[in-house]
Amino acid sequence: MVRSASKTGVLGPRPVAAFGVRAHLSLAELSRGSRALLFLATALAWCSTGAGLILPWVIMGTTAALTRREAVGGPVLWLSALALAAAGCQAGSGWLLARAGEEVVLRLRRRIIDHVMRLPLASLQAQGAGDITARITSDCSLVRAWAEAALVHLPVAALGTAATLTTMAWLDPTLTLLTLGAFAAAGVPLVGVIVRTRRAATAQQAALADLGQRLFATLAAFTPIKAYRHEAMAAERLGHTAARVSTTSTTAARLQSLMGPLVALGQQVAVVAVTVVASQQITAGELPSATFSAFFFLLLYLTSPITVAVLGIGQLRAGRAARARLTFLLGLMTEPAGPPQSSVRPAIATCQEAVSFQRVSFTYAGATPTLLNQSFIVPRTGLTALIGPSGAGKSTVFALISRFIEADEGCIRILGQDISAWRLPDLRRHIAYVDQNASVLEGTIRENLQMGRDRPIREQDLWETLETVGLREAVRQLPQTLDTHLGRGRDLSGGQRQRLVLARALLSDAVVFLLDEPTSQLDDAGEQRVMGALNHLAKTRAVVMATHRLSSVRHAHHTVVITPPALDGRNLSAPLPVGMECAEAGEERLQDRTSPAGVTAMRQTILEAGGAVRRRGRALCRPGQEAGSPPHVRPPPPPT
Repeated sequence: MVRSASKTGVLGPRPVAAFGVRAHLSLAELSRGSRALLFLATALAWCSTGAGLILPWVIMGTTAALTRREAVGGPVLWLSALALAAAGCQAGSGWLLARAGEEVVLRLRRRIIDHVMRLPLASLQAQGAGDITARITSDCSLVRAWAEAALVHLPVAALGTAATLTTMAWLDPTLTLLTLGAFAAAGVPLVGVIVRTRRAATAQQAALADLGQRLFATLAAFTPIKAYRHEAMAAERLGHTAARVSTTSTTAARLQSLMGPLVALGQQVAVVAVTVVASQQITAGELPSATFSAFFFLLLYLTSPITVAVLGIGQLRAGRAARARLTFLLGLMTEPAGPPQSSVRPAIATCQEAVSFQRVSFTYAGATPTLLNQSFIVPRTGLTALIGPSGAGKSTVFALISRFIEADEGCIRILGQDISAWRLPDLRRHIAYVDQNASVLEGTIRENLQMGRDRPIREQDLWETLETVGLREAVRQLPQTLDTHLGRGRDLSGGQRQRLVLARALLSDAVVFLLDEPTSQLDDAGEQRVMGALNHLAKTRAVVMATHRLSSVRHAHHTVVITPPALDGRNLSAPLPVGMECAEAGEERLQDRTSPAGVTAMRQTILEAGGAVRRRGRALCRPGQEAGSPPHVRPPPPPT
């Protein structure tokens, strides 16, 4: 039983029926599986730092040897070897760190993609495809940089800075204090820059996501944009969004560009101060030239770990903002899988009702009720027409049956079992759904036909089903036939897409078929062919068809009329053996389907046509088909 629940602000499964993921994306979690590479990268980075710290001592020895006019060949070789070792260790560390970073970001992206695939439709639509794309691409890259900075760059930089300052203090405490003072003076404005980095990164990523979403929506509507000469306006709107991205990116870049110069400023002030004071000490004989050479080299070397540390802190701030966006996405409720084991198995063979609605109500977030106390029954077999004015909620009924959304009140039973008792994968395995847009995946025709199947379908079955929907010859004329890739400039016509998704449904092992406007883009001959196949399928399956076309309604064995709550009407579920004369008599009366008068006319036509045929006691005879002669269709065997 589905009971009322408070609205959560977005359409979809309610929190009591769904589950979310508490994702903190900690460093330990992100580094799992790449710790060996990260450890080696850190070790090599420390080796490079150690080699760099040994260099001043060799330089000091070389300077002393030169002062004594001794041979310096050995010290020079040591200097060369240490420099090469430091460079080699640094290169190896960078390569290992890049490998580890790619592994981290790959696992993160796969995890997010898997989570996104299990989100309710409403949550996905509320976030927007462009926003989610930005999170999976740029945000994941920022999180990678954050992890690298926290695990490798900052520890190595901190160790290098501490070791360098310690060595400098051992050589000359006075000059070391001057150095610290110079860098501290430059660090005061640097703190303010670092604090603002996270806000700038958050604004930049949000603007990029908004641009991606708007661009995605614009490209999806590219045909009407061109048809209505709307290119200039669309480009202008996208340009304004791109300008916001530019503004936020400029702010972030300005802050980032200040970090290096501020560190360099601290170094330059330190160099000037140390040079002046050291010159006085050397003149007074208080500081040996060799010691000054080593100290000066350390002063120049100190800039490198400090710069790495400052940039690493900036990456931490930007990465934390990106991590917060990813954590929010991973925390969204996913679709409930349902009970691990259903206590009642659906008795498909003996069940008399495929779908049952009992006083079901549903309201989209922030809208008026779409369905109000709707009750109807779809028989276990037969073709049921779901009719009603546009916006009455026919597609919503299909979404409720498929559990894309959850009802607010009432009870929904599928194959005799309460819908909440079904495991979601099992429920959808028993349902074949054809959406109103005839959605086709980017991929080959074969891949589209085999969607949802665990094992490949025989090619003969694919061709027979394409023949059933009248698409065989069109596919045979394509360059790669079944392996023709759809998308990116190559696509089928609207009617061909509709036939393809119908063929995909016919190839499934489903028991309940939900078809949303399945013939809206077909010509009369194509419609007759498809309806013949659906009628043959309806002998063993429950076929529910939402349609506005009376030529399709006349084939139905049962009807369900969905009326908007504003009309305060009741549903109608009744047999409808309507013949050709029904279409001729009712076509004009059903033209207006969006007003109360149109709904009343629709009901009256159905009742009169059904009663007239029943009074004459005639069985339904399909146009173009002799009695007892089923159309050629090879539906899959019914499940046991």
